[in-house]
Amino acid sequence: MVAARLVPGRPIVQGTSANGESEETRLQQAVDERTATSVPSWWLSRTWLLPYLVIAAVVVSDLLLPRSLSTGEFLVLAPLLAGRVTTGRDQVFAAGLIALVVGFVLGKYPHEIEASQLVLRLVLIALGTMFALLNQGAYRRERSAFGRAADTITLAAALAAGLETEQAYELLVRSARTLYEATAVAVFRRQHDAMVSVAQDREPLVPQLPARLDQASFPAAFSGRPERVGGRSRSGPEGPMLEARGLSSLLWLPLIDAAGRQTGVILLAWRRRDPRLSASDLETSTRFASLGARAISGSERVQAQAEVLHQIQALLLETPPPWSAGYRIGVRYQSASTLAEIGGDFYDVVEVGEASEEGLAFVIADARGKGLEASSMAAVLKGAFRTLAGEGAGPSAILVRLDRLVEREGGEEDFVTALAGRVFPNGRLVLASAGHPVPLGIGPRLHPRIAAPLGLGTRPGDAFGLLRPGQRLICYTDGLVEARNPEGEFINPAALDRAMAGSTLDDVLDELVATVERHSDGRHTDDLALLGLEYSPRG
Repeated sequence: MVAARLVPGRPIVQGTSANGESEETRLQQAVDERTATSVPSWWLSRTWLLPYLVIAAVVVSDLLLPRSLSTGEFLVLAPLLAGRVTTGRDQVFAAGLIALVVGFVLGKYPHEIEASQLVLRLVLIALGTMFALLNQGAYRRERSAFGRAADTITLAAALAAGLETEQAYELLVRSARTLYEATAVAVFRRQHDAMVSVAQDREPLVPQLPARLDQASFPAAFSGRPERVGGRSRSGPEGPMLEARGLSSLLWLPLIDAAGRQTGVILLAWRRRDPRLSASDLETSTRFASLGARAISGSERVQAQAEVLHQIQALLLETPPPWSAGYRIGVRYQSASTLAEIGGDFYDVVEVGEASEEGLAFVIADARGKGLEASSMAAVLKGAFRTLAGEGAGPSAILVRLDRLVEREGGEEDFVTALAGRVFPNGRLVLASAGHPVPLGIGPRLHPRIAAPLGLGTRPGDAFGLLRPGQRLICYTDGLVEARNPEGEFINPAALDRAMAGSTLDDVLDELVATVERHSDGRHTDDLALLGLEYSPRG
């Protein structure tokens, strides 16, 4: 058996989304876009003038019309209009009061009308004002219901996008406080017989809510159903907590996961004694809490999967030393933009051979599929490659053995493209391909025959060549040549040729990554792995 010396390495830093956007940023952009398509803000800021324009129009027409005609009764339109275009009851009341005063003045000057007609006019304006106040309350509740529905949908979309758990907590408390106009909101996660606070959002002058809730002290928080506390009676265990913070009422909303277990609770608190939550509001609140529970559980599972993926990729993507056995070595890796798109790309370089046949064995591969399954298959193949390279197997023999491993361990539709090679101190090169593209930088004579991918019964052959000092091989996965721009066009090979003209190996690798970045506008739908070798016998 030929001795093998594994190249020491360290985990390579994983790539991130190039544009650096968080889910919360994209959520804010979506809100901005929705706002941009609604009524312009300059119009909303001036709608309060409309009732007073009506009053002015009535005054002008009453002054211009003959004495026998009067338009004062149309002043009732002012408070009615204010009830539709303004957001505060005080504005409706002000419009109604001004309409009453103007109606009275127009009844005396310049055309005095009969007392009975004047009284009828004033009663009509007063009734219109009362109706507008009642109507505005209903209108505000209607808008609130629509707003709550829209915000709940937005919350569901944002959380389903795969936020980190901490971001999901923060988004949940902010959304809950906005939806229910609460003074303070806290989300608690259950830990045995206690609830531990994981996120809070409250008005500036409100002290922090408790960091921990014991079941013995706050049984309502553990009941598994919505519980209202406050109003005229605050004699329960929550009373001292509310009083110490200047609050008067609260609502416990349990977080129930898909299995029916209570995993936490949302605490909503108000300064006012009665938050005026209807039966419909409570039903909506329960659905909101259920959505939050499922979303948080999902984000925790996604985060756990991400941690496992990153640990596996740290093993798959070790960084070799910059020079070994007469060759400069460089690697680059850019992960897909989202967790769901991270695949099974990997590379490896090991020192192999005895004194007369020492050199480097290397491999670069791309396992079909995404996520944990593809990364796990890649980890198995990397371990097998190192064992086979240490036994002295050549590139084609290594690929044949790996093909049997994929057939045995993988699923019916699993396959892996792979390129294996061997380089020697004198510049001699051996390459074999199982469905994988040949490296950049080699001439046509060094192109190996591309056989079927691993797992599909591959029968690759070795191709032999000789490298000149300074000549480079850039092995890559399909994230390089299949990168698309926003119009769906593949990258131009001429752009890759220009990148290959760099003065050093590191310059070439950096420019290749930058070229893909520019072409794809920062959106990576596949991993990009690069393994570069430059023949440099003198170091």
